[in-house]
Amino acid sequence: LPVVGEEVRVGDLILTVSATGLVRTDASATIKAETGGTVEAVTVRAGDRVKKGQVLARLDPKPLDLAVQEAEARLGQAEITYRSEIIADSTVEGSVRPERRAYMRSKAGIDGALVGLEKAKLERERAVVLAPFDGMVERVSISLGERISAGAEVAVVVDLMNLRVEAQVQEQDLSKLRVGGDAFITVAATSDKPIRGTIAAILPMVDSVTR
Repeated sequence: LPVVGEEVRVGDLILTVSATGLVRTDASATIKAETGGTVEAVTVRAGDRVKKGQVLARLDPKPLDLAVQEAEARLGQAEITYRSEIIADSTVEGSVRPERRAYMRSKAGIDGALVGLEKAKLERERAVVLAPFDGMVERVSISLGERISAGAEVAVVVDLMNLRVEAQVQEQDLSKLRVGGDAFITVAATSDKPIRGTIAAILPMVDSVTR
């Protein structure tokens, strides 16, 4: 065989390992309704890109608005009862001690009515379903006019910005890898130009069949 001479160069010997992997997302959220009701609007479809806080769906707010009004009415009635007792005690004793005021406030039900009002307002806010982060809608599970209960799946949103590749590497190649090393990923669905990444972790488990 012919021999070809080359000038000796000082440098690093680059060893490469090729492997096939799967691209996965760091965040995939199955969004569920936090309150029940009738679907009034569905504002996204599968494949839509969404921003954090964007409205995905809305439930009919009328029953929830009525619940807020009812809670406000109970609070108003409790405050009237409390003031009436304060006025009655003031007429008899001249002044009402703080501990007596606290007792009458509790007896009138003001604290419980305040909690009920806050709960009703929270349920009203939950009638609007929002995206938890920037991403893409993978699936929409509800339709306009559908009656859903709390806990029903509304949509699935995936984060396409923070991705990772899980690759299967042969056991004998592990010595060539290190955390922080370069990783060049080629995805057939996009282009032939490699995407540069970094080895984030080398997992310790070895498949007993494939090694």
